[in-house]
Amino acid sequence: MRSKSIVISGMVLGLATVGYSQVDVVSVASESGLDILFGGEVEMEFVDVEGPGGFTNQDLTYQKVKTRSPHMRIDKAILSARANYSENLFYKIEFRFGDNKAFVDKHYAQLKLPSINTEVEIGKNKPFMRTKRRTEGYPLIGTAFWKGREYHIASKTELTLSDQIEIEGGLSFNMKRPLGSDDAAEDKSFKMIVYDDYDNKDGQTFEYGSTLTLKAFGLSAQGWYYTGELIDDFDWKTQLSQTLAGYDDMGDRSDRTHWWYGGRGGFDRFGIHIRGEYISAQDGLLPRDGYYVEGSYSLETENFLPVQAVEPLFRYGTLNLRRHPPLLGETESWDRTMTTVALLTRVNDYLTVKLEYYLLDEATGGDPPEDDHVKDNQLLLQVKYEF
Repeated sequence: MRSKSIVISGMVLGLATVGYSQVDVVSVASESGLDILFGGEVEMEFVDVEGPGGFTNQDLTYQKVKTRSPHMRIDKAILSARANYSENLFYKIEFRFGDNKAFVDKHYAQLKLPSINTEVEIGKNKPFMRTKRRTEGYPLIGTAFWKGREYHIASKTELTLSDQIEIEGGLSFNMKRPLGSDDAAEDKSFKMIVYDDYDNKDGQTFEYGSTLTLKAFGLSAQGWYYTGELIDDFDWKTQLSQTLAGYDDMGDRSDRTHWWYGGRGGFDRFGIHIRGEYISAQDGLLPRDGYYVEGSYSLETENFLPVQAVEPLFRYGTLNLRRHPPLLGETESWDRTMTTVALLTRVNDYLTVKLEYYLLDEATGGDPPEDDHVKDNQLLLQVKYEF
């Protein structure tokens, strides 16, 4: 199946947050005298899944599709506020709105300790080993492992050896995110197993993580390891045993083993961007692994085009479930590969246009062999405003 997703994304307010690319737009003083910054963003989408819609064209045993008819939606609208308590302490909160729901997406306090070159973050955010993606679409293992939000206490300590060499270490204690499902890209047809956004679960468990990063002369290398236990009994019973046929035959279904580790290396200098990442995980009886490699080159074009720069990007990645065969009716069991071809155009400091094409190959376990793979290609066009 092929699908096309065209996204026009307008950022109506800029986020005021450290580590994000949005700009500050509104600053006011509260009644107590605190400096408060407001910001936000909006993404509006048009999605067209190839093929006719309507009940008679649905095959629910094969395609778990929300809707195959062309439709538009607000993918997300975010309103954020940041209160600066001092030069080294702030609190940030983001409210996220969609067509059908509204919720607090992120909120955290960040404390800087300059004397020991350390930052401490407490609250709900992405895992501290996350990286900033250049495209709108995440790599497959990014969606599966570090896209979801968690409650954590995380620290980062930097040691500068010279102007060109830096070592960074981090520690994390967090509430384990429940196993869930998410989309590989913009199309909502075929879900895959992910570490989901944190949600209150009975039998909640904890997770412990550490990371080490080396940066030198534009090169970077990072490794991390997380360990803990599956949420009892939501993860192993509901999300694994009841979702994956044949899971109980693999061993003791109540096995609560949980760990994941990975590494990331890259080079960023002279307009060149190269990155590779690998992650391996064990959840109960289910091992998974995947990787991606990507490269891009930012070409300054102000001398011959009315834009600041264009950046072509190529990425190839996989996500595999080992010891469990792909099953036609269970999209969470499929192995996947995704190739991303993108052209990122920075018109000026506040306007970026992204053209991205995703080539998805998903192994379904279908029979006859021609049904064994789904080609779920998608096209995305995004206009990003910052002000």
